[in-house]
Formats: sequence, C-alpha cells, structure tokens
Amino acid sequence: RARRPLLRAGVPQAAPGYGPVVQGRPVEGRPVRMRRLPCCGLGMGWLLFIAGFFLAAIPWYIGAFVLICVRVHDHREKPGYVACTVAAIIAAIVIPLGVTKGTDSW
Repeated sequence: RARRPLLRAGVPQAAPGYGPVVQGRPVEGRPVRMRRLPCCGLGMGWLLFIAGFFLAAIPWYIGAFVLICVRVHDHREKPGYVACTVAAIIAAIVIPLGVTKGTDSW
C-alpha cells in the first residue's frame, strides 16, 4: 500500500514525481526568464524620457509616436512611452506659452 503525501490545509500539492503546482495544476517545462531591457535595464521609453530633458523635448515626441503608432510587445516598455506622451503634451502647451511671454503687440 502506497503512502499518501501529507497535505497542508489550502495548499495544493503535486502528485509524486511532478514539479511545482500553480493554481492547483502541476507545471511542467523550463521556467520562463524575461530578457533584459536595453539601455542599462531601463528600456527605450525611459531612455527617451530622460533624453528629452537634454534634447529639447524631441525624444518625447518620438516616444509618443511609438506609443500611438507602434505595437509594443514588451509590457515593461509601456510606462516609459506613456511618460514620454504626457511630457510631450505638457511641452506642446508650455513651450509656446514661454516663447510668446512678454511679446505683447499693443
């Protein structure tokens, strides 16, 4: 007669000879490793966001274009592109106001 493994309350257990269990089902195969993001682990979106402060907001418009027109496959890249889009919108409002300040034609 085979011995049954001890079960802890509420914790699903795998059958003998199987690997780990996720949501009550045994998981087979190799674990999935996510690839490292480019640009020192930041991603292109955050790199464009930081570069926009030094390069007159042009990288922010590039990041906004990528977010709107290109399908981003890595979900970790999206927050950087969203930050670029928000910064581009703010820059599109603030820069013209700063340029025209004090040039009243009265």
